[in-house]
Amino acid sequence: MLLCGGCPTYTERAVGVYQAVDAGDYHAGILRLNRILDAPTCELPDRWTAARSLAVLERAVLLQATGQYECSARTLTAAETQLEVLDLATDPVGTLGRYIYSDTARIYRTPPAERLALSSLNQLNYLARNDLNGAGVEARRFTVSRTYLEALDQTRPAAFGSYLAGFVFERLGEPDRALRYYEEALDAGDLHSLREPIERLSQRADYRGPRLRAYLDRIPVPSAGPLDGRPPAPEAEGEILLVLGLGRVPLRVPQRIPIGAALSMAGVHVAGDTELLSRLVLKVLVYPELAWRDNLVSSASVRLGGQELPVELLTNLGSEIAREYEAMKPLIVASALTRMIARAAAAEAARQSLRKSGESTRTLAALAAEAALLALDRPDTRSWTLLPAHLYICRTRVPPGRHDLHVTLQGRIQETRVIPVDVPPGGFRVVAVIEPR
Repeated sequence: MLLCGGCPTYTERAVGVYQAVDAGDYHAGILRLNRILDAPTCELPDRWTAARSLAVLERAVLLQATGQYECSARTLTAAETQLEVLDLATDPVGTLGRYIYSDTARIYRTPPAERLALSSLNQLNYLARNDLNGAGVEARRFTVSRTYLEALDQTRPAAFGSYLAGFVFERLGEPDRALRYYEEALDAGDLHSLREPIERLSQRADYRGPRLRAYLDRIPVPSAGPLDGRPPAPEAEGEILLVLGLGRVPLRVPQRIPIGAALSMAGVHVAGDTELLSRLVLKVLVYPELAWRDNLVSSASVRLGGQELPVELLTNLGSEIAREYEAMKPLIVASALTRMIARAAAAEAARQSLRKSGESTRTLAALAAEAALLALDRPDTRSWTLLPAHLYICRTRVPPGRHDLHVTLQGRIQETRVIPVDVPPGGFRVVAVIEPR
C-alpha cells in the first residue's frame, strides 16, 4: 500500500496566501493562489480539481478586495458550477465521512452558509460596477440557492444577500419584489438604513408581509413630498451604499480527543461495534475542528462631510458558520468513530492472522495496521477561509457630485482611507470595502 502521508494538503499549500493577506498584501496573496491554480490572475484553471475550486473562491475575495470586480465576478460564477452543496438529508454520517477526510481527491463541497455567501458577494461585484442587470441575474441565483437549501431543510440566515437583492430590484423599478427582499433583510433587526426605502416603496407597491407590516407600524407615517413615490427629478439626490466585509471566518484545524470523549459527543449516531474501540492501541480520535482567529479588523466607522454615518451589522458570517458547524459536530465525530471502528476491525484481523506468533508480534502487527489507516484519516481542514467574518452596511442620500468617504478600520489595527465617490443625479454608487484580515 502506498500512502501519501507527506503530500502537502491544500491548507498547507495556502499558508503563504494567508500570511500575505494578514500583512495586507492582497496582490501577493493573489499571485500565490495563481500558482495553485496554474493560471494568471483573471484566468480560470484549464483543469478543475478540489484544491483549485476552493482556490478560485479564495482568489475571488482578494480580487474583490483589490477592486477587480469583473475578474472576481467571472471566477465566482465559474466556481459555482464546480461546487456541490453538502447534503446531509440522506446518510449524513457516511456523507460527512467522505467530506472530512483525505482532501486530495475530491471536489470541495460547500456548507450552506458558504453557498449563500457566494451569490451574495457576487451581487456586490456587479453593483460595484453599476451593472444592475448582472446584479439582477445574480440576485435570482441567490434566490435559487436559498430555495434549494430550504428544500434540503438547511435554511440559513441570508440578510446580506436579501438586502443587496432588495437594493437591486428597487433600482430596477420593481418595488414589490424589492420589498419582499427587504423584509427578509429585517431578520438582521430593525435596520435604520431601510426606513426611507421601505417608506417610499410601500407607497408604490401592494406587498405587505408580516414583518414588513410590523416594521411600518413602528415608524411614523411619511409626509407628502420626497417620499410620495414620484420618480426623482433630474437633479434629485443620489445615494451611496457602502458595504464592508471585515475580518475572516473561523478556520478548520486538526483536533485530537480521547475516544471516550468522542463517544459521548457522538451519541446515538455511531454505527458499528463500539466494543472494538477498546482493543485499539491508539485511543485518540482526530477530526477537523473550528478555531476562531484573532482578526486584525473587526469593525469600522464612516464619516462624510465631517458627519459620522451609522454603520449596521447585516450578517455575522463567522458566528453563522460556527453555529452550522456545531450542529454538524456530533455527526462529524460519529463519522470519524465509524471509520475508527473499521480500523479496529482491521487491526483485530491483523492480530488474528498471527495467532501463532508471540504477543509482541501480534501487537506490532495491529499497531502497524492502525498506523497505516490513521495515515489515510488525515482530517480535511479545507474551508473558504477568506470569507469576511462580519458584513456591514452604510447607506446615505447625497447631492449629486463628488463626495469623499472617510472609512476608518478598527480592531487590532486602525487605518483610515479616503474613498472618492462620484454620484450621478438621481443615481447611486455602491462602494465595497473588503478587508479579510
